[in-house]
Amino acid sequence: MPRWVKRTLWLGVFGVCAGAGAFVAAHTNPFPPGVEDPGARPTTSAPTTPAPSNQRWNLVMDSASRHDLHVGGSCRSRWFTSGHVTILPDGTAEGEALASLRGSGGRIVLGFKRAGVAPTGSQDLGGFLATIRSLAPAIPFTDGHGGAVAAASRPDGDLGRFVDKGEIQLDCATGC
Repeated sequence: MPRWVKRTLWLGVFGVCAGAGAFVAAHTNPFPPGVEDPGARPTTSAPTTPAPSNQRWNLVMDSASRHDLHVGGSCRSRWFTSGHVTILPDGTAEGEALASLRGSGGRIVLGFKRAGVAPTGSQDLGGFLATIRSLAPAIPFTDGHGGAVAAASRPDGDLGRFVDKGEIQLDCATGC
């Protein structure tokens, strides 16, 4: 086949393909329903709902704990805790509080992670640290305020027991 015939056939094939592509493009919507046209500008603004806000609660807890020894007698301690709890829009909670041992100055960060002890070498012989994880009262609320008495008891591992009884109060600070 002569060269000029091959070129003419190929140019014809390319022309038909280009024409078919132009026809399809002219009759196709590049932004079907559900795909936003980047050049389009809405004439009315979309309604927005405000993002849910965090709730912040002030926490106060007064705990009397003791370690009942299996040989008789007990060691007692008194703790005062204050801090805050934040309820996030997804329902989870986070917060921080300082628990001070009355008369000895020990402290922990609620979340049940020991933050430190002061003075160095002091001990909680009454059992507050051993029982705080077991305190989980249901606290009723009225008008942004709630309170409950919480109690916990658990074995000390040596025939004795740790006992904790305290009052917990929560007051709404913001967003409630």
